[in-house]
Amino acid sequence: MRPPRARQLRGENLTAKVLEVVLSELDRVGHEKLAFEQVAARAGVNKVTLYRHWPTKLELIRAAVQLVADETPSQPDTGTLRGDLLEQFRALRAQARDPSRRGFFRLLFDARPGEPVGELVLKLRDEKDAQEMHIYERAIERGELRPDADPRLIHGVLFGAVLNFELLHSDSSDEASLESLLDLVLASVLRSPKAGKPPPARRS
Repeated sequence: MRPPRARQLRGENLTAKVLEVVLSELDRVGHEKLAFEQVAARAGVNKVTLYRHWPTKLELIRAAVQLVADETPSQPDTGTLRGDLLEQFRALRAQARDPSRRGFFRLLFDARPGEPVGELVLKLRDEKDAQEMHIYERAIERGELRPDADPRLIHGVLFGAVLNFELLHSDSSDEASLESLLDLVLASVLRSPKAGKPPPARRS
């Protein structure tokens, strides 16, 4: 009797399996040495199947990077800026602790303008940042942020600081340190309670 044939992956199962393998390979060998043959072998699929879904290596990497980007909530709505940022950066910190996501963060830090993969990562990062600006826009509407505060600068500082602590100082990265970091940055941009909520913008 012949042994039963392995069930062929299809649809969402195929995509999920392949993209997880791609992320693992990005961590293991980097994007320059990423090979369709190795991805196909580790995912247990035919190389032709990979080319049918992702014709180029860049598209394969784009799909894997997008998968990780979509895992982080872009618009948590807890009612306060501090609460929204805590929820968002807790999720980011959890990603950074996941060994299967290290390849993503390596790409993020190694992205170079002018290179195809670098431009891809930077574009996705810009798109994600644009989505996350809604957090700060709501805070401005609630009167939480000072009118001269720069949301992109605030977010960039927090993003870099959280990842720095998590990737380089993981032994000291905990919930208390995350909250202290947020409070340190927000202390310089939050409106004083005495200032009250700014009046709505006048319409012409």
